[in-house]
Amino acid sequence: MAEEGSDPLPVLKPFFSRAGGKIFIIWLVMTAIGVLIGIYAPHHLLPTMLSTQGTKVWQTMVLFTILAAPVAAFVYAVGLYSLLGWKARGFGKSDEPPPDGPSLRGDAPMTALWVGVSAVLVIILLVWGLGEFTAEQTTHADTLEVNVTGQQWLWTFTYPDAGNVETRSLVLPVNRPVQFNVTSVDITHGFWPAALGVQTDANPNTVTVIQATPDKLGGFTVRCSQLCGLYHSFMYASGAVVTPQKFAAWLRGHGVPVAKAAEAADVKASS
Repeated sequence: MAEEGSDPLPVLKPFFSRAGGKIFIIWLVMTAIGVLIGIYAPHHLLPTMLSTQGTKVWQTMVLFTILAAPVAAFVYAVGLYSLLGWKARGFGKSDEPPPDGPSLRGDAPMTALWVGVSAVLVIILLVWGLGEFTAEQTTHADTLEVNVTGQQWLWTFTYPDAGNVETRSLVLPVNRPVQFNVTSVDITHGFWPAALGVQTDANPNTVTVIQATPDKLGGFTVRCSQLCGLYHSFMYASGAVVTPQKFAAWLRGHGVPVAKAAEAADVKASS
C-alpha cells in the first residue's frame, strides 16, 4: 500500500506491449526468415557443386548466413520499429518541430552483450576459416596436375602426367585430387570453374596453385572472372568430371599411349 499523499507506483505494461517486447517479436520473426534463407537459398543461387571444395563453399555460405541472421534481424527490427512505433504524432500540423527525445548513453549491459556476441561470432568464423584453409593446403600422393593457361580469349589445359597433352576442354577423373597450376600469357584473367568451388587469378609470368577434388560426375563451365577485354564474355571452356576409365579413354583419344593413359588416370588404383 502506498502511503497517503505519496505518488502512486507506476503500473508496468506487459513486456510484449512495450517497445522492447515489440522489437523482440519483430527480431524473432526476421531471424527465422534469415535462417530459412540461409538454409534454402544456396540451393537455388549456387550451381550444382561437383567437388569437396564446392560443398565447403555451400556449407560456409549456410553457416555465415545463419550466424549473421540474428545480428541483421536486430538492426532491421530496431529500424523498423523506430519508423512505425516512435514516429512523432501530429508532425506537420505545427510550425515547430517536435522536441528531441532523451538521449540514452552508458547502457553497460547492452554494450557488454553486443561486444560479447560479436566476439563469439568472430571466433567461430576464425576457427571455421582456419580449418578450411588448413584442409586446402593438404597434399596428396596421387594428385593429378593440370597446367591452366589463359590468354585473350581462351583457356588451354595441359596434362604433365599424360605426356603434356594439350586441350581446350578440362576433363577430370572423379575422386582424384587435382592441382591447377594457373598462369597467363598476356594480361590478368580469372580461372573460375564455379562448380568446383575454386577461383584464382591467372597472372602473366606467375604460376598460382589451387587444388580441388571432384567428387561427383557431371559437366561444368570454366569462365573468366576478370574483365579482360573486348571478348571477355566469350572466354569460357567446357569441363567434365568423368570416371577414371572414361578419363583414360579420353586421353587415348588425344594420342596418349594406352599404358601412359592408364597410369595418368590411375585406373588400377581407382578400380
